[in-house]
Amino acid sequence: MNNKFKIIQPQVPKGGEIFLDHIAWFVPNISHASKAFDRLGFNLTTFVAQNNLNPSGGAPIPAGTGNRCAMLRRGYLEILTTVDGEDTTPLARQLVKSVERYTGVHLIAFTVDDTEAAHQRLNSEGFSPQKPVDLRRPIQLANGVEGEVAFTVLRVPPDCMEEGRIQILRQETPELVWREDLIARENGLSALQGILIAVFDPENAVDRFSRFTGKVANGTNGHFNIDLDRGQISIVSEKKCLELLPQIEIPALPYMAAVILESENLSKTKSFFDKEAINYTRLSDGIIRINQSDAMGATIVIVTRGEQWPLLRE
Repeated sequence: MNNKFKIIQPQVPKGGEIFLDHIAWFVPNISHASKAFDRLGFNLTTFVAQNNLNPSGGAPIPAGTGNRCAMLRRGYLEILTTVDGEDTTPLARQLVKSVERYTGVHLIAFTVDDTEAAHQRLNSEGFSPQKPVDLRRPIQLANGVEGEVAFTVLRVPPDCMEEGRIQILRQETPELVWREDLIARENGLSALQGILIAVFDPENAVDRFSRFTGKVANGTNGHFNIDLDRGQISIVSEKKCLELLPQIEIPALPYMAAVILESENLSKTKSFFDKEAINYTRLSDGIIRINQSDAMGATIVIVTRGEQWPLLRE
């Protein structure tokens, strides 16, 4: 078995599993965001415009957005912005409206192996899912040949999930997405572990996310965790968010406040940040935090392998 498939296999769920696939920052300026991610040690993919497959067989339909991605050994991070001349599409308008609230994380993508089954389940839960969309984007392969990454994406109307663009997808070409030459190495960051969302009404939000993912939530007193088959969603009150992340600035509610990443070697990660003069603070043993100012509007919490954050407390 070659290295490529050693990376790919954990990315693809089996049976009824659901994984946290990736999260995305919505930004007004891709150049500025790229510099921030470069400084954090991520190896970004080339900027490309996204297209939807034309169901009638004609030319691809522009989605109105384009992206760069930072690949991890489990999951990935995405930067999304609008494409000049194509900013009137529904996705582009949603992105612009989201950025008007705050620049930062606005998208959570879960992955499954059967989008038709997911569509039926979401429909039965009252989410009125839209028809699955075949999304495409070109990618430059290591040998100089251009490939095409393919996803089947399942979205719900924006008013169903007020926290952001919450979607389910199936990775149709994982062998082109998780490639050894795209994985960040210098910063030691290896996996997307979870995301923390601050909301007005945690009980209401956790009910919707539980039904959306098909997973049971645990917690009380303004802090709930939903454990997926890979990854975790944490939903907290504004008060609990400020307790977990002292001095965080909450620009609006709901707010995707923190992205939780795993480091394969926290000493290596801290040494890289020291070299790049990136400020970080200690949250507890084996857990550090990069503030919003260095992470495009979201806090990045980094845990050493084997640790988890945030833990529920009695």
